[in-house]
Amino acid sequence: MAVLENAKLAILDCLGVSVLATTQEIGERLRNFTLAHVGAGPCTIWGTELKAGARDAALLNGTLAHGLDYDDRNHSSTYTLAATFAVAESSLATGRIALEAFIVGREIRASLDRLFSSRNAGIGPGARGWHSNGILGPIAAACAASKILKLETEQTLSAIGLAAGSCGALTRDGGTMAKPFRCGHAAAAGVTAALMAQQGWTSDEEALEGRYGLLEAVGPLSESILDTLGSDLGIEWSLSQELRIKPFASCTATHSGLEAMLRLVQRKQIDPADVEEIECDLKPYPLVRQRPARGFEGRFSMPFCLANAAVYARLAPEDFTDARLAEASIQNIIRRTVHRSGSEILTVTLKNGSKLSEPLQHPSNYCDLAQVSKKFVRSVSGVLSNEHAQSIMGHVAAMEEMSNLRPLTRLLQMN
Repeated sequence: MAVLENAKLAILDCLGVSVLATTQEIGERLRNFTLAHVGAGPCTIWGTELKAGARDAALLNGTLAHGLDYDDRNHSSTYTLAATFAVAESSLATGRIALEAFIVGREIRASLDRLFSSRNAGIGPGARGWHSNGILGPIAAACAASKILKLETEQTLSAIGLAAGSCGALTRDGGTMAKPFRCGHAAAAGVTAALMAQQGWTSDEEALEGRYGLLEAVGPLSESILDTLGSDLGIEWSLSQELRIKPFASCTATHSGLEAMLRLVQRKQIDPADVEEIECDLKPYPLVRQRPARGFEGRFSMPFCLANAAVYARLAPEDFTDARLAEASIQNIIRRTVHRSGSEILTVTLKNGSKLSEPLQHPSNYCDLAQVSKKFVRSVSGVLSNEHAQSIMGHVAAMEEMSNLRPLTRLLQMN
């Protein structure tokens, strides 16, 4: 039961942040791209009046889902849901099948996560610049799509092989529009692989583990990592564990410092003009935009996030703009923020010499229906009516009872 309920929470959150992304710069860019280059089809582009074919819908919705870095912390819902909904909507699959496919994609991704779980220790492809969404995303999306299309085992293996050949993504992309694009690409690649396999396309059945396959290409990998890959699939369920849904629209690595600053300014009001220096572990890996040139790059900048928290005592999804970045008070604090590697304390030194400190803690998460529902309603409020928002929540809650997804996807169209 926990697996089903958490899957629905992940779906609801992913839909909400996708719709919210349409109201910001990346949504505008994606809309212009769609109007210029995408043909019509049966699948809804969430939060818009636009429709497209399955592969394009997977690309566009997967990109929107990660457009604000506001989705759940390992991002697997983005490409898995975009692929699932695209194939399910175009084929009129039942809600139960779509829910099962979404779970399949998430669990496939989770079973391979050990490839990237030791990156901070310098181990695995993540430590060399590869990013998990682009490596594992196409495979997870292909498996989800294959489930809906009811592919045979041999066809599914072909889809996995085709998807593995389209893998690739760079950690360096963090803070740019290339990062959400890789989630959209993962969704589209997975859908394309499954559709091609359905039509008889083949690939190497050992594209992952065979000589010169994906695991060797992103290696070397220790036996201790290789032995864990897929070993708990269908035995241990990732979705049975508490979800880690973000309360802030920025990279997870910013959240401990950000929340420490918010606690500090709630405890004692600070005049930004009085700040002499802020010391914090700025997480230069993976936060590769320490001095952002654009507002949206601030999602991967601890100094930018700390500055917003210090000046405004908040950090909202709409705060990552060029205008906010250009503010004198924000720039002043960014310049006064210094890196203290490994520090577990945020320290603010004022011009009178006094110091204010706050320990870093594990970042908080939204875990239950009330929190996720509140975030969803807030996210879609500028695009969808409250009536539609409530109806969407009801449909997601009863997704396994739906004969097809179109009553739900119609509600996701801009109104």
